Amino acid sequence: MGTMVTRNLEPEQAKEKITFKTYISYALGDTGDNIMFSTVSSLLVLFYTDYIGLSPASVALVMLISRVLDGVSDFIAGLVMQKTKSKWGTVRPWILWISVPFSVACVACFTVPQGSETMKICYIFIAYNFANTVCYTISNLAQATLCSFMSRDTKEREKLGVWRLGLAPVGHIISSGLSLPLVKLLGNDQKAWVKVMTIWAVYALAVHLICFVNCKETVHIAARKQGSSIPLQKNTSSRYRAGDFITCGF
Repeated sequence: MGTMVTRNLEPEQAKEKITFKTYISYALGDTGDNIMFSTVSSLLVLFYTDYIGLSPASVALVMLISRVLDGVSDFIAGLVMQKTKSKWGTVRPWILWISVPFSVACVACFTVPQGSETMKICYIFIAYNFANTVCYTISNLAQATLCSFMSRDTKEREKLGVWRLGLAPVGHIISSGLSLPLVKLLGNDQKAWVKVMTIWAVYALAVHLICFVNCKETVHIAARKQGSSIPLQKNTSSRYRAGDFITCGF
């Protein structure tokens, strides 16, 4: 693991006050992650067993293997982001790059084709892992880490963290409170599930793009220019992953 960097920032960087629009934009991005994750993690097993007809044991096996892969993906995503260099910054571009694949992948989890149980299991294994193990990992890690690059002011990063964690549960509330009623309203079949997931996917795509546009990386870490590796740390709290180059007050 590389050298930990906490406050080694370039001295010429001015402390800029973050606007209210930026706070909201940053927090909204996390609601997009959570409305997607909540639907997939909380309701997908019900969908696969009661609407697709897969055995609970088969679905449980897919989820168990996926958990193992999920742990590996966190480490890989962190390494990739450390080495990212673009005109938009280090972690911010990943919010843009992963936004469309994430939305499409979550909808794909519900578009299980007709066929044998083996074929369906193979399909859900690929779709679920692409949506959760790959896309969610990248999106949420980028969202959590971005605040470290938005300000060198500890208080500003703390405020960003408060806004993010304050609005993050909104995604869970919307998903848990509205998904099943909407499914029943739209026909209570597989097509209804696809429609509901599409609604959440469009919302997530919109707020991710808002976050990308309004949240800029203004902090440059000196150690990066010196060639030192900067590890990401994962902080999990109610499934909110946080890969922090610099602590954001939490």
